[in-house]
Amino acid sequence: MNQFSGPYREADGSKTKIIATVGPSCESPPMLRAMAEAGVDVFRLNFAHGEHGQLAAFVAAIRRISGELGRPIAILGDLGGPKIRLEELPGGTMQIDRDRRYALVRREDAGEPDTLATTYDGLIDELGTGDHVVLADGLVSLRVVEKRPDRVVCVVGQPGMVRSGQGVNLPDIDLSLPSVTAKDRADLGWALDQGLDFVGLSFVRRAGDVRALRRLIDEFAPAQPPMIVAKIEKPAAVADLENIVAEADAVMVARGDLGVEVDVVRVPVIQKEIIRACNRQRVPVITATQMLDSMERSKLPTRAEASDVANAVLDGTDAVMLSGETAIGEYPREAVAMMSRIVREAEPLLDSNRELPMKVSSRNAATRMTRAAALGAMHAAEQLAARLIVVLTHSGRTAVAVSKLRNPMPVLALTDSPCSARRLCMAWGVIPVVTEACHAPPQRLTDFVVDWARRHEMLDAGDHIVLLGTTDWSQPGKDLMLTHTVELERGE
Repeated sequence: MNQFSGPYREADGSKTKIIATVGPSCESPPMLRAMAEAGVDVFRLNFAHGEHGQLAAFVAAIRRISGELGRPIAILGDLGGPKIRLEELPGGTMQIDRDRRYALVRREDAGEPDTLATTYDGLIDELGTGDHVVLADGLVSLRVVEKRPDRVVCVVGQPGMVRSGQGVNLPDIDLSLPSVTAKDRADLGWALDQGLDFVGLSFVRRAGDVRALRRLIDEFAPAQPPMIVAKIEKPAAVADLENIVAEADAVMVARGDLGVEVDVVRVPVIQKEIIRACNRQRVPVITATQMLDSMERSKLPTRAEASDVANAVLDGTDAVMLSGETAIGEYPREAVAMMSRIVREAEPLLDSNRELPMKVSSRNAATRMTRAAALGAMHAAEQLAARLIVVLTHSGRTAVAVSKLRNPMPVLALTDSPCSARRLCMAWGVIPVVTEACHAPPQRLTDFVVDWARRHEMLDAGDHIVLLGTTDWSQPGKDLMLTHTVELERGE
């Protein structure tokens, strides 16, 4: 019997979590449900697109689907950040020719021949001779050759077509723009009102950016503050990586803008460095952008894309993310199902992370007692060849501590907190279940676990369970470990 077969999750037990971006291709509730059934653990709302009213409808639909399926599904709200974009171009597009000179000007001077204006008027003050300006997701590049008070003159190195509203990347300079814009503040307030589970911070440059967002969240004083996902997409962030990981609740390898800001040949190595840094500090890490890019138009990915996803899993990523594949692609459900199939194939090759040098981040870390108990539970589960590890948790920290040991056995996290259950949708190998049974006496608790696992076809008679819990819910930490053998039911 496959240890994850059955109705709990149609994706059939992948431990690496799947994040899917919501967009025009999957905005209908039936499609969102089909994607959830195919394996989505977290839906991402991109605040760079869509109005709050439309996004609120997505939130309501996702929560309704979660209730119908009887399992937590989390929501990540992704702040747009200080993204610089091209202002409106005559006709909407402009062909940028090789070796020709173009001027970057302020918005009041837009419309002159061979000029480009951006949404950030201060750009021409911060650029210097020799700096590079990259447009159209890296397809077009210019170099500053002359600076004047009202403009900078650039010569084209890589020609191509640009469109109104496309992003502008500046790999050579660290702009003085704040990490959270006025629009971000409005989006954050809305996200907190909606009770979203995660907030993505775009274009992080240093650990202080994460601290600043946390202070801003504290100003709103939400009952359940969301977890902060720091997106690594700037060279400055790579330089301050260890400090950023220590401050964040989770980290995203945002390969889109990162691949524009740094030499593309460095991106695979930087990805591995980020994943290792997160694994060392036991911080969840997401690998994102163009993972199954061809599935925007095709029902099948390329072999290189399948290898890319598998390698991210083998590197130790906690989650993989789909962007355009589900937001604007033609086959959103198929993209999720394919992602699930690929990660399932890769996961059996994973080595345990228990021997990895560990520098546990103090943020949201479990107590030393809990970490010790988690190691003991793992060893007991191995000795018994247990089929299931059960963790009782209120905050979710114990389940994350067990998750980070990367044991091949599934981890069933029982919690009385729906908020904690949704946050555990980002934790590798963890199946969160909301129930008051975690407060029950041992016999009733094991009865609940066995009944739940049998209904979801995860246990047979004779299988062993290892349970990690506590003798006192009023105190932090876990100090109790139980083992249990599933007995024959009548008629078996």
